[in-house]
Amino acid sequence: MKNMICSPWNFVGKHVRALVLASSVFSLVAIFATAAQAQNTFSLSISEKEDKLVHPTDMAWDKWLMWDLGYQRMMNRNAPFLQLQNDATSTSPITEFHLTIGDNRFNFGDISGSPAALAASTPGFDLSSTTLNGAGDELVVTIGNGGLLPGQTVRFQIKMNVDPSFAAQYASSFGLSQPDFRTVLFDMNGLNVYDGVQKTSSDDNATAHVVYTPGGNSASVAFPDETVAAGQYYNSNLRTYKASDPVLIFQLNGTSVPEPTSIGLAMMGLSAVLLARRSRS
Repeated sequence: MKNMICSPWNFVGKHVRALVLASSVFSLVAIFATAAQAQNTFSLSISEKEDKLVHPTDMAWDKWLMWDLGYQRMMNRNAPFLQLQNDATSTSPITEFHLTIGDNRFNFGDISGSPAALAASTPGFDLSSTTLNGAGDELVVTIGNGGLLPGQTVRFQIKMNVDPSFAAQYASSFGLSQPDFRTVLFDMNGLNVYDGVQKTSSDDNATAHVVYTPGGNSASVAFPDETVAAGQYYNSNLRTYKASDPVLIFQLNGTSVPEPTSIGLAMMGLSAVLLARRSRS
């Protein structure tokens, strides 16, 4: 009689425990699934003036930076500054940065003895740089001492050179002027000034990606063809002193989704096994 009275409670207790276990297992799986989808994200900005990247929304700086000589601006746009930021929400440091040249009639030249030079506004980073296979068409910047941590920003300068095979044709159109990064990495207003054609594709535009450690390569992101109001000023087409030509920032954003860790996968598998065994008991 005693067993008969208690058996309903045993039955209820057994199923309550099963429900609690199932809830715990699914919560654990959800936690690891969420962790597996944690995103590493970065942003890349480029401008001809380092101070524009340091003071991106300061109108007083905008006015100061704009009123330079046309020749000086031409030289600035041949050796722009890049700003790489590892977003604060990332889970891994960035240890490498890659940028393709875009228009392959040009290449990344040396500046201060290497393809990338650390900017004065972000001192203390251990940067080394080269181009992929020494060909000049893909910049590779390595960030040492643990990499660029989440929330950190680094700036560095690069330079555009003309390939020897294209040098004669370039000189016939633009003389001894230096190529503008906005005509090499992408096409202002969709116009490829070296072919004289209007394009709507970003096939010949530069792409960027980073390497997270751990996390691996991010996806490659291409510069779009940017709309520029004063796009008639580039290379040897120098503006007069009184003409308006504001200093602009062009930006990309990239994302990488790390794969689940081995511990996370093991815990998810163990949870599934426990749930299956409990269901059969």
